[in-house]
Amino acid sequence: MIRRVLPLLAVFALARPAAAQLPEAEDAFRRGAYHAARAGYEAVLRQDSTNVRALYRLAILDSWDGKLQRSLDRFVRLRRLEPIDADIMVAHARVLAWAGRNRESEILYDSVLARDPERADALAGRARAVAWAGDLDRAERMWRDALAAHPDDPEILVGLAQTLFWKGQPELATSYVTRARQLAPEDRAASDLLSLLRAALRPEVASSANYAHDSDKNAFFAHDATFTTSLSPDVRGTLTAGWRRATDPVRAGLSYGAGGYAVAPLGRGTVLRAGLGVRRLEPEGGVSRTPFTAQLGVGVRPAQFASLSVAYSRVPFDETALLIDSGFVMQSADLSFDLAPRARLSISGGGGVAWLSEGNRRLGGVLAVMAGVHRGLEVGVFGRAMGYREANPGRGYFAPDRFAVLEARTAYTWGQTRWGVRADGGVGAQQVGRGASRQTEWHAGFTVTRGWGANSELALVGSVTNSAASRTGIAVAPGFKYWTLGLRLRQGL
Repeated sequence: MIRRVLPLLAVFALARPAAAQLPEAEDAFRRGAYHAARAGYEAVLRQDSTNVRALYRLAILDSWDGKLQRSLDRFVRLRRLEPIDADIMVAHARVLAWAGRNRESEILYDSVLARDPERADALAGRARAVAWAGDLDRAERMWRDALAAHPDDPEILVGLAQTLFWKGQPELATSYVTRARQLAPEDRAASDLLSLLRAALRPEVASSANYAHDSDKNAFFAHDATFTTSLSPDVRGTLTAGWRRATDPVRAGLSYGAGGYAVAPLGRGTVLRAGLGVRRLEPEGGVSRTPFTAQLGVGVRPAQFASLSVAYSRVPFDETALLIDSGFVMQSADLSFDLAPRARLSISGGGGVAWLSEGNRRLGGVLAVMAGVHRGLEVGVFGRAMGYREANPGRGYFAPDRFAVLEARTAYTWGQTRWGVRADGGVGAQQVGRGASRQTEWHAGFTVTRGWGANSELALVGSVTNSAASRTGIAVAPGFKYWTLGLRLRQGL
């Protein structure tokens, strides 16, 4: 008899602390004391590894902390314990979408809706997963079907507004999110989206002043300004103006001009950008020229975490005083992409070709991969290669004939309320010129920002590097350095 009773007493003794700790953890979770809640839930699991409530809450906390894979692992365990719990299935599907696994998320939402076709959070989650996968037209139909079933659901109204915004219809999106705000004045998602939409529709002015100097005594000071406003419900137009004064040890030159461009949606996440302008080149003691400038580009967002753009541009090559004096005009065609295949991982790159008016050609490509390793901290690699091909040897100004760099990079970003700081640096190797020996390459930079409103910000930026990519000279002398400092202002009106 005693042998039977002792195990039961032991189980009861262990269960009492777990039973006491779970309510305390739940109370901490409701109060927003998530660190204390996590400690409590983990203590419960140490005594009862199958406690569904503790596992569920920890999976949620992990997802909020950006630890998506650990959250998904917990949901897998939960689903084994509670295979048909609809709340767990919806939460699991939501985290799958956050992790970029949109198709799996959609299938899981479908499983919930097969049992309860009118469940609002499942309808909203499925439409959101489809939108994040890039099928905005299908997502809009799903949002509208969900809204027909739940006309006063703020989450559905906000989701429809977000999808319409991505489709390039900010005015229509504003009407839906305004209604969501009326129904749920404290909803943070509705408030943030409404601020973003209003910022996207209101006029905006921006200004930037930049100074650069290198150890070969090339320098320039430049100021650029823009004014952006809505030309129609779906089209934004921007007027631009800029001025630059460049100097070197023997000459100086001015470059200034104005222009404008418009951005219009084409549907299915595609955007068209087109513009024209003029630029005046005035070298000291040289021949002045006034070439026209042009830009044309198409941007595509096939999925929420992927974008692709193809662009053409025609601009004067006016980086230095010598180039202003030469009066070269450069035409270029470029392809670029940005991917975020999973949380805290970004891949960007592109390539293109450029032609100078005197016939020489430049080919180049770039690739960067950055991964988050800690809150605010990223590490990765950066590679760039380019080279010039002379169609008319002995003429023009294109150098070096070959350039390549491979760099290990790190960046740290910190933000609090309206302030933000970003510091980045890298070290690697570069080769400047065909057959040249490799050199150590490095860079360091910083950005300090102060924001106010939805689209107003002041930023101070600076950098220093010894990279040959920072200049257009024929060779990089030992000890070469290049410094930049800039001040940028963006103000919504």
